[in-house]
Amino acid sequence: MAARRTPGKNTGDFDEIAGRLMERDFAIIGTLARHKIMAAGMLEALFFPSAHSAAARLLTLYEMGVLSRWRNPSSRAYRYVLGWRGQYLHALRTDEKPPTKANAAFKAQQHFLSAHCPHTEGINAFYCRLMRAARFRGDVEIDWQFEPYSAYSGMRCDASVTLTWNDGRQLWFWFEHDRGTETLQRLADKVSSYKKHISNHQYEKAVLLIEVPTASRLANLLPLATELWDESHLRNTRLSKLTVAASSATQAERTFTKPETFPDPFNDPRWNVLGRDLPVALGELPGIADEIANRPIVWDWDPEVGP
Repeated sequence: MAARRTPGKNTGDFDEIAGRLMERDFAIIGTLARHKIMAAGMLEALFFPSAHSAAARLLTLYEMGVLSRWRNPSSRAYRYVLGWRGQYLHALRTDEKPPTKANAAFKAQQHFLSAHCPHTEGINAFYCRLMRAARFRGDVEIDWQFEPYSAYSGMRCDASVTLTWNDGRQLWFWFEHDRGTETLQRLADKVSSYKKHISNHQYEKAVLLIEVPTASRLANLLPLATELWDESHLRNTRLSKLTVAASSATQAERTFTKPETFPDPFNDPRWNVLGRDLPVALGELPGIADEIANRPIVWDWDPEVGP
């Protein structure tokens, strides 16, 4: 028989509240502080062995005031953000100024109702797909960072990610999540922005992954992006060290619905690399990125003889 759940109480001082939390609860607080908002299924994939244990603990944290939750009228799944107590505890653990109740309530409601919420959830869905697969596989480590806006380059990626396999392979990439709300040309122009960025900063190797919402948008994006990326016509100059790959995600993947049906993201050959004919898996990209970063200069003359 399953143990009976003890309801949470939104009372007591913060020492008492903190004493009722487990290390996993603090990990949930830290994750929501970085990722802002997550559906119940996402938190289950990251921290719990089952939907039942996730629902029970998330309800308790909600009752304690650590989490706030909201259900979109178009979805039955709860979305969770940090409540006042959760924001306050995170501030205590990170040496930040704790929020007032009013400011914390506003911040929570802002996460729920922001126009950027669907974009944030799409980014978090990709993160959770990687993390869920890594938990089952046990042979990949993921380092996920949110990069600040760069006034120097005029760009900011949705995430900077490093994948490290136990066999020594490593893939560092920028991630761009597209919802189909901007023109294809503007999306393709990001390839030029990243090329300029790595040239200005003299990167030895760089990878950009773009995820779009439909197969048709992907088919229309690839020729536009390839035109901006392709440098096969250039002579006597060092070629860009940027590898660009794009893929489309299903509606279920973008909303993290029924994750048990998802393919393994590390082995699924869905990434269309610009300049290549066949799609590849994430596990193949480290070698491909090395090849692209080390493409030889094409000379109009024999460099050993001179022009």
